[in-house]
Amino acid sequence: MEELFVSTSAEETQGIAQRLVLEMEEGTTLCLYGELAAGKTTFAQGIALALGISRLTSPTFIIMREYPVTDHPTIKRLYHLDLYRIDHPEEIKSFDLKEITGDRSNLVLIEWPERIKDILPSKRQDIYFKETDDNEREITIKKINQ
Repeated sequence: MEELFVSTSAEETQGIAQRLVLEMEEGTTLCLYGELAAGKTTFAQGIALALGISRLTSPTFIIMREYPVTDHPTIKRLYHLDLYRIDHPEEIKSFDLKEITGDRSNLVLIEWPERIKDILPSKRQDIYFKETDDNEREITIKKINQ
């Protein structure tokens, strides 16, 4: 299944993310693809807002941040990974990605997932961000092995 959205503002991008949370299944992994400044972190912030997390910052230098979730019936933790600065999948071995993605009470957001494509969970949603204009983004959501 594939859905295409067009966003003309950061608020619209966050709104698309917030609507996605409403239909999200337990144990979801979201892989966010796109160039720098394409809207990945803005989208992640929308997911966080829908889960009652008021401030989400990109974990570019620390690779992963973990947030407790109290405003959702099944999601209890949000893990946000930003893999922009890694060169090899081995660099994230200290984070047990398989365990994190295997816990159905976790929602996992991965920015720059192409850096670890060989170890991504087979069941996930791939979300592609494409800048089509200074203020416009195309957001394509594809469910993989769902």
